[in-house]
Order: sequence, then structure tokens, then C-alpha cells
Amino acid sequence: LSKSASIEKKFEWAKQTCSFLEENLNEEEIIAVRKACICNDGASNAKKLLKYLSKASDTKEFVELFNQNENFASMEYISENKLLFCYPQCYCGCVKRIPENLTKIWCYCTIGFAESMFGKVFQKDIKVTLKESIKTGAKRCAMVVEW
Repeated sequence: LSKSASIEKKFEWAKQTCSFLEENLNEEEIIAVRKACICNDGASNAKKLLKYLSKASDTKEFVELFNQNENFASMEYISENKLLFCYPQCYCGCVKRIPENLTKIWCYCTIGFAESMFGKVFQKDIKVTLKESIKTGAKRCAMVVEW
């Protein structure tokens, strides 16, 4: 698929990719493949998060500071080593402009992105679980982030 492909071609390619993965791999393998498909490593967003983490005394305050100052995403406090990270819109350049839904498989790339970004922030192994996705019909993309 060329970078200059139309949004319709990109969306069709995404659908075909999901179908191929569903037909040939189990869910664990699919997640591993899609996690590796990140557009960038989240370094610029990690810098923003580190700014709030450096001012916070705990995870709850970190979440509050982030939510007071950012609008590209939001967070919900779960515990000292767990939070819910949410996007208010789909940011995927391949599929965001087509109103049709996809399977959750397509959105597993965001797990890899969040693991990379939060790994830079907390300097620990990160586990991310995708809970909701706009491209599957949810109102937001939501991931549980644990470290």
C-alpha cells in the first residue's frame, strides 16, 4: 500500500488485513503482530506525561494534572499502578475518516503505542489491555495501563 493511497484504499487494506489475521492467527498472535504496527514510539507524548509525573506525588495526582492540561487524551485513576487511558477520537490515519467500523484487531496497534509511551514514562514493563475502540462502535478508545 503506497503512502499516497486514497483513504478508501487504506480502509479496504485495513479490512483485508484484519480478515487475513483472523483467518490465520490466534488472538495472542494477532495482538503481537498488531502491537508491532505503531506509527511512532510515543516519545513526544511521553515528554508531556513526564512533565506531569514529575510534579505529582502519586498516580492520582498525575492523572489529575494530565486531565487539567491535556485534551488529546484523558485518564482515569484505578490504582497506584493502574489507570485507564482514553482517546476521545480515532487518530489512525488509515481508517479515521471512513465512518464504517472495523474489528478490534485493527486497533490493537494502540496497545503497542501505549506500552512504548508509558514504558518511557514509568521506566517499567507495561501491560496494556484494549477495552473499547471507536472503530468498533464505542464512543472512545480506552485502554487499561498497568505497571
